[in-house]
Amino acid sequence: MTTKYIFDISKSEFKDDYSGGEKGELWQDYAKEQLLLNLKSILSDAKEYARFRNSEGDLRDSSDETWLSHNAILVTSQRGSGKTVFLRNSKSMWAESKNETSELFFLKVIDPTMLMANDSFANVIVAQIYDAVSKRLSKLTCCDDKSKRDRDTFHRYLKKLADSMGKTSEFNGSVGIDKILKYSSGIHLEANFHNFVESAIEILGCKAIAVLIDDVDMALDKAFEVVDDVRRFLGCPYIIPVVSGELKLFEHMTQNHFDEKAYDNKCDNHRLREAGQEMSEELTDAYLTKVFPAPMRISLFSVDRLLAQMTIVDQDKKHMSFYEYRESIFNQFYHLRHNAEARRNWPELSSAREFTQLVRTLRPEYLNQHNLTISGEIALYNRLKNWAIQKKSGEVLALAETVITLLQNTHKYFDITELLVFNIKAQIDANLYHWAEFEAIQSQEESLSFKSDSGNNLKTLKSVFKGDDRCLQSMPPLEFIYQGLFIAQYREDKESTIELSVDNLGSISSSWIYKKSLNGNGEMPNNYRIDTILKDIYTESKIYSTLNNERQFIFFSRAFELILLSFFQPKDDIAQVESIYQILSRKPFYSLIKLTETKVAVEGEAESNSNSKGTQADTTSTTSIALFSLIVEWQKEHAYLLHNSSKTQYIAVFSYAFNGVFTALNIIKGNLSSKHDDEYLTDMILRFKYNLLNAIVRAGIYGEAIQANVLVGAKTSTVRTITGTDTPERTYTRNYKKLDEQIKNAKLTNETELEAKLELVKNLHDAVSTHPVFSIFMDADSNVKTMMKVGSGGETEPLPLLLFRDAHDEELYQARVLREYIGSSYRSVAFFLQFLDPRVKNTDTIKRRLEAVFNEHTVPRLVIRRLSRLKLVIKDQEKNIFDNQNFHQIEPEKVRNLLIALSLLDISHD
Repeated sequence: MTTKYIFDISKSEFKDDYSGGEKGELWQDYAKEQLLLNLKSILSDAKEYARFRNSEGDLRDSSDETWLSHNAILVTSQRGSGKTVFLRNSKSMWAESKNETSELFFLKVIDPTMLMANDSFANVIVAQIYDAVSKRLSKLTCCDDKSKRDRDTFHRYLKKLADSMGKTSEFNGSVGIDKILKYSSGIHLEANFHNFVESAIEILGCKAIAVLIDDVDMALDKAFEVVDDVRRFLGCPYIIPVVSGELKLFEHMTQNHFDEKAYDNKCDNHRLREAGQEMSEELTDAYLTKVFPAPMRISLFSVDRLLAQMTIVDQDKKHMSFYEYRESIFNQFYHLRHNAEARRNWPELSSAREFTQLVRTLRPEYLNQHNLTISGEIALYNRLKNWAIQKKSGEVLALAETVITLLQNTHKYFDITELLVFNIKAQIDANLYHWAEFEAIQSQEESLSFKSDSGNNLKTLKSVFKGDDRCLQSMPPLEFIYQGLFIAQYREDKESTIELSVDNLGSISSSWIYKKSLNGNGEMPNNYRIDTILKDIYTESKIYSTLNNERQFIFFSRAFELILLSFFQPKDDIAQVESIYQILSRKPFYSLIKLTETKVAVEGEAESNSNSKGTQADTTSTTSIALFSLIVEWQKEHAYLLHNSSKTQYIAVFSYAFNGVFTALNIIKGNLSSKHDDEYLTDMILRFKYNLLNAIVRAGIYGEAIQANVLVGAKTSTVRTITGTDTPERTYTRNYKKLDEQIKNAKLTNETELEAKLELVKNLHDAVSTHPVFSIFMDADSNVKTMMKVGSGGETEPLPLLLFRDAHDEELYQARVLREYIGSSYRSVAFFLQFLDPRVKNTDTIKRRLEAVFNEHTVPRLVIRRLSRLKLVIKDQEKNIFDNQNFHQIEPEKVRNLLIALSLLDISHD
């Protein structure tokens, strides 16, 4: 029959006398049976030894005839598995057995870690026996002849033992085994000790004495001394040493001892060193086999085997299995993350000690409470935070800190970068999180390794992160800049508008954003351009100010932040609309351009800025009003999801989705950066949407889910066929179908609690799928309004930009000779250098390539002006720039030939 174990947390922690309590409180019941058998066997040997000694007659004073036994019992297991508790309950185990309990006397548990620096362990054992006998003698009648005789005999043998161990004044423990051997031979010491123990057990009324020695493996400086005393000094058959410790640490300390004796690391002869190492290993095995024989080794059960049969008894005497308890933890802290993969980073228990500490930290009565106050919830997550630090679990710590931040947030605006779980830079704090293990830059570099235009991203990445930076958890790839993924200038489609009700805008009429958005008549417009709203959410032009009005690069961070904002509703409507404005005004939170605020100063920057100043701010304010109106309507529709505790309950599932979604987006962007013939922004948004929805469903499924990403390599035609769950995308469809089936099965089996959890996952999925960041380009029938072409193909297509200062720019900056000729125009050389294949060096080839580029594109006026100025600079110098011998000092050769080609280039353009 399988044993059931009990952990009663209503009991005080210091009370570890479980063997006499409720059945199941002592967990190591199989080890208990082995211990009792071993004790009974050794006790039998002690009785036999006593008969042998008595058969010699009363000649012990003159006889040195003694025998040693190897009867030490080793209780071994990994740290925290309950060795100390087991040892402390060994007396009770023996008392409960059917054996003659009085025949075995148990000394108090000795902890070598508590010994003073000069204490001899052997002396401590003698002192323990002396103390036990003294207490028994104090209870005996003084006038009893036998008692008096026993007392005198004991003290006589004690004096002899003290003399053989050294000076009597040194009996206080300051003398070690080595010094003992200087005063007396080992044979006399052994005989005197046997006589001393015999006289002690006569007074104690027992047949043998059990010496309990705990945590030997923790006393690293005394570990070998203790084990050696067990071998030499406690080999008396009357003494039963019960030692606890981890066997591998005994092996390590013993190996160290023999290493010092067997060989010298400084020896030049490597054969001698190798022979010494081999001998040391053999001695270690032989030594421990002799001290702790295999039949006397008791291995405690691992925590996994215990927890499988564990029942927790709470303060109200309610019983729950460990797995029920663990599920209540997941329901509290990993809300809606039902799948094993979604819970994979929860720190597993490695010992019984960790189990007891977890249950006492996160007591059952704390979990799954409804209507917790904010202070109560903060206290609960603080407990989780302490547990995470103890287990060095970065994911759990980040989650706990994030929830605490949300609960304590007194700021007016919502800013996702304040939430640790979404902020990779904040997680890199060597002082706070010195144990963090995830290499920040390595994972980001790996995500760029297969991208064609990764060079500039990598260089910028290395300016943001140090090589030894570690973050708390595995973070997804940042949103990098891919030169092909931008929205060019486009024709305005007057039909691409959305009409909003102004009824829900009255609450923000005092907001400066509202006032700024009023038209010339002082009225709030009803119609808003969809393409403008999409541009403000999903693109960013303020990467570098040159040409920032002509390229809108695609990002998804803002949309993700807006979704979270919708769930964590700010305190009032004004705070919400202003938070929306702040999100749209900031750079996308999880992008590389957010982490580096430096700009490359490009010639002509001022002119470019003058044309676009104020445009972004104007559209941002009107977009904020439109999004606020849409989000408020969405929040009303899904109010059942947005109750008071929503600030905390959705963090876990969104943090899980965050990692999966941005990993998928990095692959999608990398695939599309080189080929996007028919891709529109709305297509990319759909790819983002269904990866987010799939992540939510995937987390919520019980059992196995399909872990693949969605629409990563799908054709545009496939993407546009997606409407709800009717999609040819198999990964998403199968996961959603599995969720639906689990809900139906829960209904059929009347598992109401399970059904409610699964329904909540589905409701969350449905709510996110209709969020304004997605629904704004859908019509009433959920048909997609395809708009905003990605990459080249718009009405005005600018030439590719050099987005980051790359190797060419850096080399040219260092080219002092070049700067002497053309001054700051060297940056323009870097600009045109980017259009050339790295292998191209010939002047004619360079000229043909530049002509082809200009013929393929509509050249922006700024580029024409830049080329004109550069030609003028070259022309001013043409009397000597190409003929001057210093011209040939300009490196590399490609730069010299580029200057010549530019001087010959015809820039007449319509």
